[in-house]
Amino acid sequence: MDETGRFTAGTAELYVVALFQILFVGFAIESYLAGNPTRSVWCMVYFVLTFIPLAFEWRYGVTFPFGLKMIVPFAFFIHLWGRMTLWYWQMPFYDKFAHVVAAVAVGLIILSVFAYLDHLEFVKKKPFFGKQVRILSSQKLDVLVGTAIILLLMGLLWEFSEYAIDVAYHTTYNFGFVDSLTDFMGNLIGLFIILYIVNRAMDSIPPGEHLDCLLRKRT
Repeated sequence: MDETGRFTAGTAELYVVALFQILFVGFAIESYLAGNPTRSVWCMVYFVLTFIPLAFEWRYGVTFPFGLKMIVPFAFFIHLWGRMTLWYWQMPFYDKFAHVVAAVAVGLIILSVFAYLDHLEFVKKKPFFGKQVRILSSQKLDVLVGTAIILLLMGLLWEFSEYAIDVAYHTTYNFGFVDSLTDFMGNLIGLFIILYIVNRAMDSIPPGEHLDCLLRKRT
């Protein structure tokens, strides 16, 4: 709730995050009792990673764009649930859905990183790179193109890592070229979604304001 006691979207997001935290702890206990300590450890890793955006907000007095804090644990949950239920292997399109969600989650993280770099530059007067950096004709293009390139590279790296794990440990995370191609299509769908979100977010910046206003700084 905000200062007036109203139930806000931000409050709802925190409740969703709390729900995922409870699920991760429950899955960790269930996995340990089922004799799978490795999965139990990963559940707790997801539990801890979900806290990072909250801790960052508290430490630096900013608020990330709506949706970031809950889509990150949602992406972890999709991955974890797919492995626990074997849906990754039994439902052909489940993995593609996971790629879409993961791409959107990573895209929101990238947008937040760009916004925080802007915050350092214009609010803290301490540019991360020591000076203002502009590559294309506008900051909007820098953010859109930068987000697209980073997401595409991470998608390719993920596919290569799946193949490398299969070769090293004789697992079945990658089912060949068609699987990699459809995974990449899922990444592209997520990319188009996040580019739309980024474009709308940047168009919402008031005249005279900078990208850092997307962080909705607390007072």
